[in-house]
Amino acid sequence: MPLDAVTYRVAPGHEEELTEVFSPHNFTRVDSPVIKNGTGETVGMLLGTGLFVQEDVMVRVIHHDGVGAARIAHHMSVQKGVHDAERAILPYLAEPRDTETPEGFREHFHRSLMTVLEQHSPDERPAAGTVALRYPLRAGAGAELAAARATANVRAFLRLAEEYPAIVRTALFLHEDTLVRVVQYDGHPYNVVSYLADRCFGQDAESWLVPYLRAPERHPDRDAYLARVHEQAMFSLAHMSVLGVG
Repeated sequence: MPLDAVTYRVAPGHEEELTEVFSPHNFTRVDSPVIKNGTGETVGMLLGTGLFVQEDVMVRVIHHDGVGAARIAHHMSVQKGVHDAERAILPYLAEPRDTETPEGFREHFHRSLMTVLEQHSPDERPAAGTVALRYPLRAGAGAELAAARATANVRAFLRLAEEYPAIVRTALFLHEDTLVRVVQYDGHPYNVVSYLADRCFGQDAESWLVPYLRAPERHPDRDAYLARVHEQAMFSLAHMSVLGVG
């Protein structure tokens, strides 16, 4: 699966502090993006990560090649930079957890792993940037949505299109009451805006989500839809990929 995501509960209002924790001059990247198994054989690669926050929710998106979430968790759990960052964000967490040991980190990773509701990623092209949108759900909708569409291999409603070559990947993640849409691109972030306006507003690619949303209003025009997208956009704390740090 090209993308996975994990989520954390944080205390609202600490975007600046969290950005500083994960800034290039503070955060130590993994010693190698190459992921190996227990015998030292190469089994995959980390292609990039993005970290986002909105209100009390923080989400890390992981782009990888060839491995499952368990192997990613193991690889990340032995990275010094990861543990340094885990200690640095402790004051800003809404829910305490023990990630000091590799075992504790892996347990928390799996508890926080988001369910992939849909995904469209025709190739493994690394992304230059990532946009994440958070959809407010009505009470109880998370469980309903998980039961209705908890299969990662179903056909994605929001799919890539030839007329938007800069959009390389799209996925929808759910964890309890947190629903997040991720769009990755290798051009300009404005390409994401045009793509979403065409596919979601123009072609109703997300109309199936309406019954689960807290405020399922219909947008009268493109500008109103884009204003809503602006509200849903999560704040980007960090983006790192094999293409570099963004």
